Amino acid sequence: MARILLGWELGANRGHWVRLSAIARRLAEQGHEIALAAQRLSGGFELPERVTQWQAPVWPRLLGSVGPMGGPAPNTMGDILVRMGLDGEDVLPSLIQGWEAIFAAFRPDVVVADFAPALLCAVRGRCASIIVGSGFDTVPATLASFPSMTGQPAAYGEAEALDRINRGLSQSGRAPLERFPQMFEADRVLPGTFAELDFHARWRTGPVVAPSVAHPVGEAGEGEEVFLYADSSLLRTAPLWDGLVRAALPTRVYAQGASAAQHTELEKLGLRVERQPIPFAEIARRSRVVMSYGGLGFTSSALAAGVPSVVVHYDLEKRLNGEAITRLQLGGHVYAGAIQADAFATSLRQLYQNDSFQRRARELALSFRERLYPTQEEMAVQALGELLA
Repeated sequence: MARILLGWELGANRGHWVRLSAIARRLAEQGHEIALAAQRLSGGFELPERVTQWQAPVWPRLLGSVGPMGGPAPNTMGDILVRMGLDGEDVLPSLIQGWEAIFAAFRPDVVVADFAPALLCAVRGRCASIIVGSGFDTVPATLASFPSMTGQPAAYGEAEALDRINRGLSQSGRAPLERFPQMFEADRVLPGTFAELDFHARWRTGPVVAPSVAHPVGEAGEGEEVFLYADSSLLRTAPLWDGLVRAALPTRVYAQGASAAQHTELEKLGLRVERQPIPFAEIARRSRVVMSYGGLGFTSSALAAGVPSVVVHYDLEKRLNGEAITRLQLGGHVYAGAIQADAFATSLRQLYQNDSFQRRARELALSFRERLYPTQEEMAVQALGELLA
């Protein structure tokens, strides 16, 4: 049996925990010794006793005490990494040192990296590695440079960033990179997404695998509701709630992390409020339109169930998912910070009343459902077996 380290550094979505906990359970059932080093250890997922949990090395701007970086908004993945800490000379060596301490304690035979570029730098040349994740964060390492996700040029110079990275790698006893995207190099890469949602599709040299969806998605029924899956950021977006009220549509809400007082305020607006998560299959059965902040798991579930989506996004990854949904003519998207209540209400009613969205969503649903299997987690376990053989 092997010793397998699962590591997650960046990204805040629940999907990272969904994916890694499922992989950990499957590997533990096979008798492997597993360590899961996560950005945060409050995933709320049960893990077998034989899975050891570690705190992963933390990128500086995930810490509230460090604060956000000023300057322009990111346009590329390189910009995101610079803003997360690679503008500093000592950040990458410190992250590598943290991973080296975990390596010394656990001695992995294989590493599975989920949006963990510093881990990939640390493990390069040490043992085999696999990348799992979404299409957004499994960047093709063969790229000469990171492509723009917005149509605007990179906000931060890649050459300068690469120089800092290579100085850090040299300090840590690692070979330099030729190109910035090589931070995402691994022996196996498993991008979990539908090709239609994959920003990097045109640059990939291999296929995508299924997105991580940990629940039955069901199928669209004859429901008449609008269902909104909100998070803390959307809870603070007052024009969204004003627009929902003005749309005057039957709306049900599940707000992740909402307090009892916030539930009461939403009910006062005339919304039906769920205090606990409900099965997606039930959402699909009774919803005419679903809305969310654009997480890949929820968006993929809606595609597979055949329900039109509205993505209310506030970061670059969710914006790309929303743009893809709009391109597919399966819904729409809007930046949370730009919502104007009246215009939002009008657009939502138009989408809700337009039967062509429902017809198209149902026509394409079977193709998406068929591509949910085999799961990304199953493919990761298979790839690990091949690397260990």
